[in-house]
Amino acid sequence: MQKLSLEEIIANIEQGICFEANHEDAFFVKIQEYVPYVCTAIHAGTRFRKELEDVCLLSAEERFYEEDPHTEQFIQSLPITLVGNDSRYEYDLNRSPELAIYDVAWGKQVWKRSLTEKEKALSLQKHANFYAVVRTLVQKLEKDFGASVIYDIHSYNYKRHKTTYLFNIGIENIDVRRYNSQLSFWKRELLKIKVRRLQSDVSVNHIFFGRGYLLKLVQEEFNESLVLATEVKKIFMDEDTGVAFPLIIQSIAKGLKAAIINHAQHFTNAMTTIDVKRKNTLLHGGLQPELLHLDKELYRLAKDFEVLGYVNPLNVEQEKKKFFRSKFIRNPEFRYRPLTIDPHIFKSLMYRLDVDSLEDVHIRQVYIDIIRSYTDKVDLLNSLGTENFLYNSLRYFGEPSAQDIANATFLLYTSELPQFENEALLDTNDVKAAFIAEGKRYGFEFKVQEVSHIPSDALVINSKKLLMLKKGARFTQTRLNALLNHEIGVHMVTTMNAQEQPLRFLSLGLPRNTYTQEGLAIMSELLSGCLSIGRLKELALRVLAVHSLTKGNDFRTTYEMLKDTYNVNEDKLYYLVTRVYRGGGFTKDYLYLKGFKAVLEMQAQDVKLDNLFLGKTSHSHLTILNELVDRGILQQPRYRCESFEHPKEMDPILKYLTNSLK
Repeated sequence: MQKLSLEEIIANIEQGICFEANHEDAFFVKIQEYVPYVCTAIHAGTRFRKELEDVCLLSAEERFYEEDPHTEQFIQSLPITLVGNDSRYEYDLNRSPELAIYDVAWGKQVWKRSLTEKEKALSLQKHANFYAVVRTLVQKLEKDFGASVIYDIHSYNYKRHKTTYLFNIGIENIDVRRYNSQLSFWKRELLKIKVRRLQSDVSVNHIFFGRGYLLKLVQEEFNESLVLATEVKKIFMDEDTGVAFPLIIQSIAKGLKAAIINHAQHFTNAMTTIDVKRKNTLLHGGLQPELLHLDKELYRLAKDFEVLGYVNPLNVEQEKKKFFRSKFIRNPEFRYRPLTIDPHIFKSLMYRLDVDSLEDVHIRQVYIDIIRSYTDKVDLLNSLGTENFLYNSLRYFGEPSAQDIANATFLLYTSELPQFENEALLDTNDVKAAFIAEGKRYGFEFKVQEVSHIPSDALVINSKKLLMLKKGARFTQTRLNALLNHEIGVHMVTTMNAQEQPLRFLSLGLPRNTYTQEGLAIMSELLSGCLSIGRLKELALRVLAVHSLTKGNDFRTTYEMLKDTYNVNEDKLYYLVTRVYRGGGFTKDYLYLKGFKAVLEMQAQDVKLDNLFLGKTSHSHLTILNELVDRGILQQPRYRCESFEHPKEMDPILKYLTNSLK
C-alpha cells in the first residue's frame, strides 16, 4: 500500500485522481471512483504509538473493547472509504480537537501521567490531517454532484444496555425536516438486512444520538451534505473476549453494501445534479488486479476439470448387452476413466487461493462458492464407483422433493401431441451437418465428435468447445430441432459467451449451474416449439429414477419398476437409468425438470434472464451477475439464444401442462 503526504492526498482529490493510500499509517483513503457518497469507519483502528504504550494504564485488550473493530470490513466493497487506523484512545476522530484526547474514558483513567504538549501535538496533528482530507473530499463531491452523503459506520457494546437494536441511527444534529425522506429511506434499508436469520431492528436516537464531531463538522461547514451516523450492535464478535465471528461479519457487510447502494441511488436522484438509472453504476467498475490474478489462478487449476468426463462409464454398450441377455436380472458393472488429479493436492491448491484479497464482499463470495463447489466435486470423483459416491452426489446436487415427484408423476399420465407422432428418422450425417450449420448461424465454431460411451444423445464439453453425439442415435426432425436449441442455443451459447468475458470463472461454472443451465435449455426447447410431451415424460422418468435410487433400489429394480409402470421403451430406458446410476448414483438428473420449473416461474415474474447466458451461471447468483454487468466488470452476453429472443406461440396443451407444474 502506497503512503502519501497530506499535500499529495489533497492534490489527488482536487484533481479527481483515483488512488488508495495510507497517510503516516494514521488513516487510510480509498477512492476508486468519484461518486456522491463516502463511507467511513473512523474507529476501526487499534494502532497505538509505541511511546504512549508505557504511559497508558489500559491494556490492548481493554482498549480493544471500546474500539470498533471490523467496521472497515463492512464498507470495504464501496468505492470511497475513509478508515481510521489509530486507536481512539490516542485521539478520538469523532470528538473535537480540544476533547479528542481522553483523560478518563468509560469511567477508566487512561494515562499514568499527563501527556506532554509534544505528545499531544503529534496526535492532534493527525486528527487535523484527517479532517483536512474530509473537508477537501466533501468540497470536491459537492462541486461535482451538488451534494453528498456520508455513511459514518460505528459499532457498540450492547451488554451494558437493557434495550438494544441491531442498528442505531443518530439524527440529533440533522435537519430532520429537510432530510426526513432520506432518514426514513435509510431506516427502511437497514430493516431489510438479515444477519444469520436474525430479524433486523433499527432505533433512532436510542443510546446514540449523532453527536459525533464528523457529523457536526460536515453539517456546520457544508450546506449540501448529509452524514448518517449509524451504530452496529457487536453481534459480529464476542465483545468480552474480542473473538470475531467471520460469517456474521460477511453477512453484515453484504447487507450494508446493499443498503448503502440503494440509499445512495435514492439520495443521488433526490439531492444531487445527476440522475442514476441503475444503482450498481454507483459502484466501482474497474477490474481489481487482485481479482484478475485470482481468477487466472483459479482457471488454471480447474480449466480441465470436467465431472462428466470421469462419471460417464467407458463400457455402457458392453454392459447393455449383458443386461439385456440376463433378462434384466444382472446389474451393470460400469468401468470409469481413472482420475488424473490428486484430490488432496487439488483441494490444497484451491484453498490456498487468496480470496481475502478481493475487496468486494459479493465478488469474494462468488469465488468462495466456486472453490467450495470444486472441492465438493473432487470429493465426488474421489469416491467414483463406491458407495460414498451417492452420498457425495446428494451433498452436491440434492434429491427430489415431494413436489418434484408429484410434478413428475403428473406428467407421466399424459399423451403425446399428434404433431410429434410417427415422425421419420434422420440420417446421422444430416444430424452432424445440422449441428455445425447451427453453430455457424450463431457465428461460432466447435467440434462435433461421435462417441459410444455417453448415455445421452448429445453432450457439450465446455472446456474443449466440443459437442459429442452418441454413435448410432437416431433423431426425428423435431428431436433434432429440440437438441439444436438445447445444446447449441443454450449450452454452446453460454460456453462461447463465457469465452468472451475478461474473467474466466464463468467458463468454470457457478455452483449447481446444472439447475439453471438445464432449466434454460428445456425452456429453449419449449420456446422454439420443439418440446414434446414425450420429452417432458423423459425428464419426469429421470426424477422418479433418482427417487428410486435414493430409496436404496438397485439398477435392475429401478429399471423394471419404470418399465412395468410406465411402459417405457426398453432401449431408451436403459440409457436413462444408466444416467442416474453411473458413478454409484448420480442424482443431478432430477434438476432438469426442477430447473425448467424455476425458469418458468422467473419468466412468469418478468425476471430479466439475459445475464444467465453469460456463461455457466446459476440463478441464485443472478443478482451479482446483473451487478457485475452494470459495473462493466462483465460484458453483456454477445450471443443470444434464438428461441428466447424470438419465441414461438406455445401449444395450448403444453401451456396447460407447464402452468400446472407446482
